[in-house]
Amino acid sequence: MKKICFLFVLFFLTGLSTLLYAQQTDAHTGSRIRLRKHISFLASDSLYGRLIGTEGNLIAGEYIAACFADAGIDEFNGASYFHYFDVKIPSVVPDIPIAVIEGCNIIGILPGTHPVLKEEIIVIGAHFDHLGMASGLASDKDSIYNGADDNASGTAVMIELAGLLKEQGGLSRTVVFAAFDGEEQGLLGSEQFIIDSLFPQERIRTMISLDMVGYYRTSGVLKILGAGTIENFHDLLPQTKTLKVRTVRYEISPFTATDTKPFASAGIPTLHITTGSRSPYHKVEDQADAIDYDGMAAVTGYVHKLVSAMGNDAYVTPSGNYSVLHYVPSYTFSWGPASALGTNRFVHTRGALEGKTAFYASLGADFRFLWKGYLEMNPGINLEYIGARHAAYPGISFMNRIQMCALNVPLSLRVYLPEFNKLPVGVYAWATIYYRYYIAGQTFDPDFIFSDVFKRHEWGVGLGIGVRASVFQVGFETRWGMTGLFRPGVLPGYNVKNNTQTIRFSYFF
Repeated sequence: MKKICFLFVLFFLTGLSTLLYAQQTDAHTGSRIRLRKHISFLASDSLYGRLIGTEGNLIAGEYIAACFADAGIDEFNGASYFHYFDVKIPSVVPDIPIAVIEGCNIIGILPGTHPVLKEEIIVIGAHFDHLGMASGLASDKDSIYNGADDNASGTAVMIELAGLLKEQGGLSRTVVFAAFDGEEQGLLGSEQFIIDSLFPQERIRTMISLDMVGYYRTSGVLKILGAGTIENFHDLLPQTKTLKVRTVRYEISPFTATDTKPFASAGIPTLHITTGSRSPYHKVEDQADAIDYDGMAAVTGYVHKLVSAMGNDAYVTPSGNYSVLHYVPSYTFSWGPASALGTNRFVHTRGALEGKTAFYASLGADFRFLWKGYLEMNPGINLEYIGARHAAYPGISFMNRIQMCALNVPLSLRVYLPEFNKLPVGVYAWATIYYRYYIAGQTFDPDFIFSDVFKRHEWGVGLGIGVRASVFQVGFETRWGMTGLFRPGVLPGYNVKNNTQTIRFSYFF
C-alpha cells in the first residue's frame, strides 16, 4: 500500500512539474509571438522611421494606444492616452526662423491595489520614435531607419508588460506606462512628462527605461544601470538561470543618454534596462528580422518579475545617490583615481646649466568637493616618478641623469563649463598649489648622494585646462616649482627649479 501511495505521489508531482513547464513554455512562446508582431509593425517600412511629427510616428502612437486599450490599461487622464506637446525646430520657410511640430507621448495607467501603496507610482517608459529617413541616397538604396532595436524593442516589451501585469490583477503600487516621443531629438517627450507634472513627482518611486533590449543573443548580457539609486536594490532582483544579468550602480556613459535623465535630474531613482549597443542602431540595417525574439521573451519575463517585486515590496526606498551625469546636488563629495604622464625639465635660476626634458609619471587619488555643479575644491595625493637631465658639463657629470621619487599633495580650484548634468560633455579649467616631498633619488655618481645635493621639500603652482565626459576627465597641466632644489653650497653659483608638463587622467565615483 505504501508503495502504491509513493508511486501515486511521484506520478502526481511529475505530472504537475510537466504541466508547469508546459505553461511556462506556452507563456514564453506566446510572448515571443506578440513581441514579433509589435516590432514587425513598429519597425515596418510603412512607418518611414517614426520621426517625431510625421505620419508614421502618429500611426505608431495610435498603435500603442490601441494595444493599451486592448490590454485594459486606463487612460492617463481618464479620457485619452495622448499627451501632446509642441516642439520648436528650425524652419525651412524663408522669414520664419522657427517652426512648431507636435509631439505626443502615449501614456496609460494600471491602478494599484493596496489601500496605501497605490498612491505610489512606478513609471515604465520606452521611446517609440526614431530617425525617419536618410536623405541624399540613391533611389535603389535603403533609406529608412526602421529602428527595430532602437527602440521598437523596448516599446514592444513595455506593451507586453502592460498586458501581463493587467492579466495578473495589477500590483500594490500604481504603474504608469509611458511611450515617449522625441527621444532621438533630445529626450523631448520624457522632459515634457516632467515639466507638465502629469503625476506628482514625490509619488514616483522609480522610473524604468526600456531602451534597446532586442540583442541579448549577441551581447550575452542584460544590463540594469542605476542599481545604486535604490536602497537594497539587489534584494529585489529575481533569480534567473535563463539570462546573465549584470547590474551597474550608475549610468556614466555620455553617449547612451536615455529617458531616465529628466527623471533623475528631478531626484527620482531610475533604472535603464538594455542588452547594450551591439545592434546596428542608428543605421538602416536595424530591422525587425535581425531581432532576437527568444532573448526578448526571456527579458520580458525577467523584467515582469522585477517590476512585480518592486510594485509589491513594502519598502522601495531611494538611496539618495545619483549619477553625476544626471543629478548634482548643491554640495557633493566624490573621489577617484588619477594619473598623469608627461615630461619634467630643470629650469636654471642661477648659472648656465642647460636643462633637458625627461620622463614624468604619477598615480594617486583626487578628492572633490563640488559646489553648485560648477565650482570644485580638489585636494589630492600622488606618488610621482620625476626624471631630470642636464647637458654634460665638466665637473657635474652626475647631473646628466637624475631619477626622483616624491609624494605630491596638490590643492586645486576647478571651474566647469557648463556645470555638471547640463551637458554630458564639457570643459574645465583649474589652478593648483602643491607641496612635494622627495622620498628618494639617484644621481648616478657614487660621490654625490641625492640627499646631500637636493632639498627634500618643494612648493609650486600650476595651471590647467581639460575636457570632461560624464565622470571621466582628461586635461593638460603645467606646474612650476617655486623653490630651488639644490642645497646651499653644493654647487656654488648654480640652482634649478622644476617645470612639469603633463596630461592628467581622472575618474570619480
